[in-house]
Amino acid sequence: MRAFALPLLLASLLASVLASTAIGSVRVPLDTVVKGLLGIRVEGLASTVIDLRLVRTVAALLSGASLGAAGAILQSLFRNPLADPFVLGISSGSSLAIAATLIAGTGLGLISSYDPQALYVAGALGAFAVSLAVVALSSLVRSSLGLVLVGVMLGYLASGLTTLLVVTSDAERIRAFTFWTLGTFSASKWSVLTPVLPLALASLIASSFVAKPLNALLFGEESAASMGVSLRASRVGAVAVSASLVSASVVVSGPVGFIGLAAPHAVRLLLRSEDNRVIVPLSAVFGANLAILSDVAARTLLSPIELPVTAITSLFGAPTIVLLVLRRWGFR
Repeated sequence: MRAFALPLLLASLLASVLASTAIGSVRVPLDTVVKGLLGIRVEGLASTVIDLRLVRTVAALLSGASLGAAGAILQSLFRNPLADPFVLGISSGSSLAIAATLIAGTGLGLISSYDPQALYVAGALGAFAVSLAVVALSSLVRSSLGLVLVGVMLGYLASGLTTLLVVTSDAERIRAFTFWTLGTFSASKWSVLTPVLPLALASLIASSFVAKPLNALLFGEESAASMGVSLRASRVGAVAVSASLVSASVVVSGPVGFIGLAAPHAVRLLLRSEDNRVIVPLSAVFGANLAILSDVAARTLLSPIELPVTAITSLFGAPTIVLLVLRRWGFR
């Protein structure tokens, strides 16, 4: 199954991209979608619809891939099946830093109301800070559930501070920040994706370099050290890469939950393997697939009402957590 996993997931991802571009309030024939994606001229309303849907599809792909890879890294780093950027509060920390930068930066005239690169840097720093806090607290909290509770509390703290910043700001800056609070791809723009895309791709490439040290850490710290792995450098590298990935996702779509939790578990189930050299990249592919399909569901289930993406991802994310907790407690 391992040999067929990558072609299978890539074929599924291509099908998801085509479905996302074709399905909506206005249906576009599949052959027209293929022409549009190949750069062949498409006339009339179909051209506009394809352009609008393509940008949110690319946003979902970028966000889902980033969250999938980050989730695989965090689960291996903490050796905790419940680890996830959303559950551990890392996405909330990134959102808090983005809110502070957006509100304070625009208020002082340091940045424009929509500077993707500045917000990406701020989001990465926020995610990195929360990740380091979780790493520090993980040495004090021995149980998986305890670590998750710590992450949830950090997330609530960051969310509370974010709300405080927003409600004490003027209406213009509140409108500018609304994009990140929804967890949606509907407001995606090429002007945001273009600066963030190279950073996300670089982070995804970097994620492959932390996979080997993470494999060593699975055998325990003493065994990893005996293999010549620098524990501190490995942890900092893993945290930095996951923070960068989370930031890319938050800047593009806001805090989207549970994709980073579900994608790595689905890939491990598919491969029957714990090798991060394949788990991390395939989690990115599976996460992209999940995000795109969740976006399609979010805009079609109650059409013309559009749901936040996290409302859809919660439908499979919450049961995943329940099943993992029951397994941890010995239920089958």
